[in-house]
Amino acid sequence: MDDVTTGDPLIVLDGVNKWFGPLHVLDDVSLSVERGEVVVVIGPSGSGKSTLCRTINRLEPIDKGTITFDGQPLPAEGKPLAKLRSEVGMVFQSFNLFAHKTILENVTLGPVKVRKEKPAAARERGLALLDRVGIANQADKYPAQLSGGQQQRAAIARALA
Repeated sequence: MDDVTTGDPLIVLDGVNKWFGPLHVLDDVSLSVERGEVVVVIGPSGSGKSTLCRTINRLEPIDKGTITFDGQPLPAEGKPLAKLRSEVGMVFQSFNLFAHKTILENVTLGPVKVRKEKPAAARERGLALLDRVGIANQADKYPAQLSGGQQQRAAIARALA
């Protein structure tokens, strides 16, 4: 994918609302994200940033409004939802790296298991992504052997993979 924004938006949120009981976390959120566009969501703790991200890959259902991805409504369940999730990477706040796997194994697990990539190709791409985030020299270490920042970069490489 190139970095030029062209055509229809990739992601469109229109009047998205989410409540947790009486707490109105997302209040009529409307947003369009173009292909190749980088969007940063900032705000104080508890303002709904993570909830917003979780709604885009359907880890969290919305209560009102619509979300479309590549011109199609987000699937509710089943194989279409699994396919969407295989195309959307997310870095969680706690990183969720597997402690019993090396950093490279963490990065290559999804491409091999979910996307059925050949292990050698996934390894090559994983090493390139670790290099891109500046921790290729940590590939054979386990998450507990890395600093918090290095773990975060490993999680970013995993999301990119």
